Amino acid sequence: MDLTKAWYVSFEVPKRMRKTSTQRQPRQSESFPTELDAQRFARQKFEQGYIVTAGTINPCTPRRAIPSAVIHHWLAETSEPPLGEPALFEDTKEPDLP
Repeated sequence: MDLTKAWYVSFEVPKRMRKTSTQRQPRQSESFPTELDAQRFARQKFEQGYIVTAGTINPCTPRRAIPSAVIHHWLAETSEPPLGEPALFEDTKEPDLP
């Protein structure tokens, strides 16, 4: 097992969208090193109409499992800045005085 992968995304074509030729592998999974990478992939599959679940891979802690019923809430948690806009960082540290 690749220990650099901490997140998985599992996706399934809904029965109403399945063709008989694709029924051999109705559910597939991919693994990712970061939650942000997993969210990006999950968003693509979710927008394509797939049934998506996600979570952390053991032994990663804290453990998280995101069922398909609330995947849209998890996708809304993305803290990635919009493309084209630089991230803003404020230095809250007091200046060092001699």
